Amino acid sequence: NDEIEYDTQSSTISMEEILHKVASEVAGLYEYYAKETKKRNIKETIEYIEAKAPQYSSFKYRQDILDAMPPNLTEEKKDPHDIFDRVFKRIMTLSSPTIVRFINGIFETDYPTDSEVTYNWTENVDDALKKTIADTIITINHQDSYHIEAMMYRDDDSILLRMFDYGFGHARKSAEDIFENGIHVGLRLHFPEQKIIYLDSSENVPDVYKIILIAGIENEEFSFGIPTIKFQSASLSDIQKRNMIILLPFKLLKVRDEFKKAYESNDAGDLKKVISELREVYENDILKTIDDGFKNGILSRNDRFVLISMTKRLFDHLYSKYSSVEGVDTMLHDESLDLEIDRLIDRNEELTSRLEEKDRIIAEKEAEYAEKDAEYAEKEAEYAEMKAENAEMKAMIKQLTEQLEKQKL
Repeated sequence: NDEIEYDTQSSTISMEEILHKVASEVAGLYEYYAKETKKRNIKETIEYIEAKAPQYSSFKYRQDILDAMPPNLTEEKKDPHDIFDRVFKRIMTLSSPTIVRFINGIFETDYPTDSEVTYNWTENVDDALKKTIADTIITINHQDSYHIEAMMYRDDDSILLRMFDYGFGHARKSAEDIFENGIHVGLRLHFPEQKIIYLDSSENVPDVYKIILIAGIENEEFSFGIPTIKFQSASLSDIQKRNMIILLPFKLLKVRDEFKKAYESNDAGDLKKVISELREVYENDILKTIDDGFKNGILSRNDRFVLISMTKRLFDHLYSKYSSVEGVDTMLHDESLDLEIDRLIDRNEELTSRLEEKDRIIAEKEAEYAEKDAEYAEKEAEYAEMKAENAEMKAMIKQLTEQLEKQKL
C-alpha cells in the first residue's frame, strides 16, 4: 500500500487534505474492484448461457447486454429475459374462459368458453413469479393440444429445434399404435398446433417458419410450418379482435428503446414526446383496455388483477431507473390497494354464489323431506283407519260368534 504523502514544510496536515487523499485512494481501489467484478460477472454470465441457456447464445456477443447485467445474480435471475418469460407464463394461467378465448383468437378455433383447459407442464408460476416453466402446451377438452412459445426477438433460430423437441415430446405421450391385418406396423404421432409469439422486435421474422424432415432410403420429405405472431406490429383493434389483450403488458416494450435514446441524448423535446407516448401506451392502450375487458365480461376480476399487477411489474422493471424524470414518477403510482379490494370482492362473490347454491340444495332436500313427511302422515292416517276398521270387524266377528253359540244352545 502506498503511504499518504503530505507537505513536509507544513507543520500540520489539515483534515481536508487527509480526507481528499483517502477519497482518492478509495476511488482507485473501488475502480479496480469494479472492473474485476464486472469481468467476473460477464464470465459467469457467458458460462451460464453456454451451460443452461443456449437459446440466448447470441447474447455472448452483445456487450451492451453483458455490461447491463448486475453482479452476484442468482441463477434464476441470470437469464436476460427471465422476467419476461415468467410474466408470460403467469399470464398463460389466467382463468380458463380467458385462455380459451386466447386460443380461439390466435389459432382461429371456436371452442366454447366453458371448455376444459389442461396444462402439460410440471412446474407452476404464482403471482410472485417464483418459478419458470419449460414450455407452454395447452390441451382443450382432453383432445386438441396447442403449443405456444414467446420470444423477445429472433436469436440464432434454436427456437425451431426447441419447438420440434417439445412438440415431439408431447406427441410421444399420446402415440397411437398402427395395426395392419392384426400386426403392429408403426406409430401415429399427433404434434400440437404450434405458434411463436415475438413480444418485442420482429425484425427478419417470417410469417411462417418451416421445418423439413428427410428420412428413409428414398429421402422422403415431410415439412410443416410454425406460424409467428409479431405482437408489437399488431394494432390495438387487431389485438382485441384476436383476443390477445392478455399480452398487453408487453406493449410497454414498444417505446423502451426510443425512451432510452431520448433520455441519453438529454434532449428535452424528445424526452417530453416519448414520455407522452409512454403514457398513452401505459394508461390507454394497456390499463384502459384491460378495464374495458373486465367491464365487458371478457376478463374476470382476478384476470384484471393479474394483468394490471404484471403490467406494473414490467413497468417497474423497464422504467423505474428513470423515476427521477417528471412524468415517469407519476406512472409508477401504486394501485395495489384498489386491486386487493377487487380481489376480495371477487372472492366474496364466489363464496356468496357457492353459499346460494348450497342453500338451494338444502331447500330442495327440505321440500323433498316435507313431501315425504306428508306422504308418511297420509300413510299413518290410512294405517290408523285400517286398524279402526280391523277392530270394528273383530268386534262384529266376536258378536256374530256369540250369536252362533247361543243358537247352538
